Amino acid sequence: MFRIDQWDTTMVSELALVYWAVFQLAAVYGLPDCGTIFLTVSSLWHPTNEPGRGHSERELELNWDPDCPPEWVGLFEHEPSTEVDTGPEPLVKVTPSDHPEGFFRTNVSLGRPPLPGGWNRDEGITPLVGDHCFPYWIGSFRNGSLLQADCFKIRPTWMWDHRQQLGPMPISSLFIPGTHNSGCHHKGATLTRRDSFARYLLTQDTDVWGQLVHGVRYLDLRVGYYPSKGKATTGHSHANRFWVNHDLIRVGPLLPVLHDIKQFLNASKGELVILDFHRFPVGFHGRQGRHRRLVALLNKELEQYAIPFSAASGATTLNQIWSKDRRLIIAYGESQVARDSKWLWTPINQLWGNQQTPSGLRNFLQRCMDSAKQRRENNVLWAAMAELTPTPLEVMFKPSGSLRQMADSINRNITTWFRNVWWQNANIVATDFFLANNLIDVSIAANLRKMNMVES
Repeated sequence: MFRIDQWDTTMVSELALVYWAVFQLAAVYGLPDCGTIFLTVSSLWHPTNEPGRGHSERELELNWDPDCPPEWVGLFEHEPSTEVDTGPEPLVKVTPSDHPEGFFRTNVSLGRPPLPGGWNRDEGITPLVGDHCFPYWIGSFRNGSLLQADCFKIRPTWMWDHRQQLGPMPISSLFIPGTHNSGCHHKGATLTRRDSFARYLLTQDTDVWGQLVHGVRYLDLRVGYYPSKGKATTGHSHANRFWVNHDLIRVGPLLPVLHDIKQFLNASKGELVILDFHRFPVGFHGRQGRHRRLVALLNKELEQYAIPFSAASGATTLNQIWSKDRRLIIAYGESQVARDSKWLWTPINQLWGNQQTPSGLRNFLQRCMDSAKQRRENNVLWAAMAELTPTPLEVMFKPSGSLRQMADSINRNITTWFRNVWWQNANIVATDFFLANNLIDVSIAANLRKMNMVES
């Protein structure tokens, strides 16, 4: 065994320089720290024997860096203390060496508690800016000392919170967290038996209001038109005929989604939201009049917030957007309809891998990231659709499968890939069951990192 005093002094000096260089790079560019920990919410559910609860869902997961794990990790109801003996007792205590994959699913459910900071819908008070914690914390420890701590949180005003750093950034260079099929979420306070049978229908566990409050800034919608047998509801004209679809199946009415977006833009001061009407799978083919009715509805509900396509591009910075006080981009999947409008944006390019395995999706996303520089130089907004896609045969003949399971198999990978490899090249990244990954935190850190690189 070598002792340090036996090493060649030149080797020691060179090693010191290497460590110093790594430290400087981390300080300047904000490289990911070894030992990162965070909380996520599982996309899975399972039956439970508890009275009054048919399903257990939204269980908290502890996550840590498997390449440099701590001695132990705990889940707490309060912020953990540096003094282990006098701090709060953990609800769950895990030894990472027993779980080399870098995560542990607890039996503690987040449930559906009130949103902190006054961010409940229609709460009637002015919500607070900044990040706000739910009463759940993760802490990592070694040799009786707290290494890191983080809470499960909402980040409703992250763009405005970091306006000094992010203001000069073009929106085509921003890393924007998004959701896929954003309106396809279950409706009740708890998971129902009906929801559990909708294996390949629902893609989110949080409604659009909750998605925006957590920090999502890209919403992906498919819209269907369903003629009513009688006259349209008084006061809403044709509004009640537009529904959010998952392909050919309608999930919920469109109008509440538009109201959530409008309320969020009113409640937040500087958040940019991208609303992508990507496809129109039911009721629109050959019916241009229905497109006109939808555009009229969007004009009525959201036009005052919308950034006209003629007044901006991917090269537009957040500072320029804030100076006009219009913070909503509405992209429309029918190019001719968008071109006929003064304020709709033409379709956003969604890069869709149609993959069924993590390795297949990673290879596809790597190709997307390899060509990202050209899109950024052309100031083009584009979305990497970072979710797995079932085949028609799986939907029909695999009763044990579900989108929840597919999301569970890929969301941890998504966090790691974009945190460690692709953070510089990403623009919009959309996922299923977004609370099961840490992409919102990753994207915010990546944007700050990018600006640090530019400033240095």
